[in-house]
Amino acid sequence: MFENALGRLINGAIWGIGAGLVLTVVRSGEPGLRPMLKSAMKAYIAASDRVQEMTAEARESLEDLYVEVKSERQNGAPAQPIHGEREIS
Repeated sequence: MFENALGRLINGAIWGIGAGLVLTVVRSGEPGLRPMLKSAMKAYIAASDRVQEMTAEARESLEDLYVEVKSERQNGAPAQPIHGEREIS
């Protein structure tokens, strides 16, 4: 429980420091930095969305596999090895 809270606190602090640095750079008056930072943020958001989508798909596949194996185990059927894998005894 405390590890999770500490991890979130550290993560938040890192994001806060990063945001402070970005605001300092943006407010420095350099006219070319704002569009560059804006495009970098757009790329980050797009990449973040894609990673979340891939993670959700992987989680769903693993949950489906878990349910299938659990069902086979409850019905007494031996689990079939996946194509190209050896059965573990």
